[in-house]
Amino acid sequence: MILDRLLFNGHLHHGERLLYAVHQHWWAVYTAATKAAFFGILLPILFYLVFPPAQLIFLAWVVLGFLVFLYRIVDWYFDVILITSMGIIGLDWRGIFDKSSHRADFETVAGVIYEKTGFWSTMLNFGPLFVDKEGAEEERIWLSHAADPLEAERQVLLAKEAYSHEHALESEDALKEILSNLVADHVRREKEKKHISDLL
Repeated sequence: MILDRLLFNGHLHHGERLLYAVHQHWWAVYTAATKAAFFGILLPILFYLVFPPAQLIFLAWVVLGFLVFLYRIVDWYFDVILITSMGIIGLDWRGIFDKSSHRADFETVAGVIYEKTGFWSTMLNFGPLFVDKEGAEEERIWLSHAADPLEAERQVLLAKEAYSHEHALESEDALKEILSNLVADHVRREKEKKHISDLL
């Protein structure tokens, strides 16, 4: 969570706190990362052992393979849903210069939906997670292969409840202040009326 706070702090507004980060399950990157590691790192090392004179070619192949492997891991890690003290942020990282962010304040969050279909999804506890916004289903925030989607749903609902409670207290305090001002104003006017009637 400390790493999440450091890496995703730039997406938060002033005073907003990161409460929970929903990452994709490792299964989502397993195939791509394994292929990149095997064909980009392990295979050129084996070829180097068999044919050492072409070491520069194999070294370039390993470096390129490592970069592809690193790209797959970073792409997996930065596709995330952030649950904050003010709402939900969906981040989609498609490349170094290609990323997007979708935000839904808790006032507009209509609900959370998740699915677990299939053997691996059920056994490894992952599935797609959707956060619906009121009146804007085409703008829903979603994450495929969300790790522990039930816990993610619980965290969204807890954060929304805490936000509602905090804002209800603020509204209650504002209402109390308005009412006390009205009562004080009424008392002042009554005293003035009494003072004027006493003078007459």
